[in-house]
Amino acid sequence: MKNLKISILVMCTGLLLVNCKKSYFDINKNPNAPTASSVSPDLAMAPQLLAVAARNASSYDYLNRWMGYWSASGSYSPSSVEWSYNITNDFGSGLWNGVYYTINQLKTIEANAKALDWKFYEGMSKILAAHEVAVLVDHYGNAPFSKAWDLSGNIRPAYDKDEDIYKALFAQIDAGVALIKAANGTDRSLSTIDILFYGDAIKWAKFANTLKLRLLIHTSKTTTFTVATEIAKMTDGFLGDGLSAKVHPGKLGEPGFTPDKPNPYYNAHFFNITGAVENDNYNRANNFVLTLMTDLNDPRKTYFYRPAKSLPGQYRGTDYGQNPADDVNSDRTSGPGYGIVQSASSPMWIMTSVEANFLRAEAIARGWLPGDAQLAYEAAVKESFVYLGVTNAVAAATTYLGNANVRIAWPVGGTL
Repeated sequence: MKNLKISILVMCTGLLLVNCKKSYFDINKNPNAPTASSVSPDLAMAPQLLAVAARNASSYDYLNRWMGYWSASGSYSPSSVEWSYNITNDFGSGLWNGVYYTINQLKTIEANAKALDWKFYEGMSKILAAHEVAVLVDHYGNAPFSKAWDLSGNIRPAYDKDEDIYKALFAQIDAGVALIKAANGTDRSLSTIDILFYGDAIKWAKFANTLKLRLLIHTSKTTTFTVATEIAKMTDGFLGDGLSAKVHPGKLGEPGFTPDKPNPYYNAHFFNITGAVENDNYNRANNFVLTLMTDLNDPRKTYFYRPAKSLPGQYRGTDYGQNPADDVNSDRTSGPGYGIVQSASSPMWIMTSVEANFLRAEAIARGWLPGDAQLAYEAAVKESFVYLGVTNAVAAATTYLGNANVRIAWPVGGTL
């Protein structure tokens, strides 16, 4: 009898353990800890649009220095890794990690949008993710792509070839445009959450076409794409002539950022919210471009750069890689100018109308698009003057283009 009691006790205990699963006691649900599937696209898209734009504010500073636009202030010791091009494994890791994080967020938005049949959000996610992947490939070449977001099955995904990634991106962009055009109006809050184009399908198509045109020009010396086939798909035109891809994080109808949340570029390279503290006293005008613009009487110089703080009205630069010296300290040299971003409330660009016009001009010069290549080039230069806010921009650009200097004038041959 004693043994029977023990057996019954053991059996009952076993039944209790079987039925008392963790979920039985897990009665507390934290509403402030949402899961990926519970966040609808209209709650997640605007931050990712802003993240893509904000990356343009300061993630590519080293490229500006390498290309001769910026240089280091004499107030700082040399950056031996960057200046010697002795690139380490973790150089630019913030860009790499940031891009992959954003793409992962966009993949989640895409999946949730697909489940809700919100085609516009799904298409936006595809196009924006393609933009980010292209940035990654342009910087690094080969990169994890096809298996990069299957972390459970590929904790260490293999690297895909850059050419293969480019090919996949074209199909992804085309699919994104098709989804946006097929949207049935059920996508919630598009007119406010889409802080890029406010739900305008044609503008999204123009952005997608311009992105593809950029990638085509990047591969113009290869046989990666049949250019004519890709160009034939671009029936909605391109950005340019006043139309940029810029984020406007204010409410619908407001121009841009709020004073307590300034434009990322302004915040990174100008002053804090009080205007008393200079946030970037490292990046200064590079003498290479500053001298070139001075020699060409280019009025955009005063928009690309601002006067030295302690030398009012003077524009002074530094030589990239030179040793620090007091004569070229941050107070005696020119920082980034206000033409790029006019104020703390200005919208932040993802792709400018200036770049779009130059891409189109090059495509015309290559015979890919119809039109007059010289007129397209001159239109792109004029767009640059307008975009920067140059006084009497069109007239100033016309005067500039009339300069016979070979660095400005359209070449007699007019070919690439």
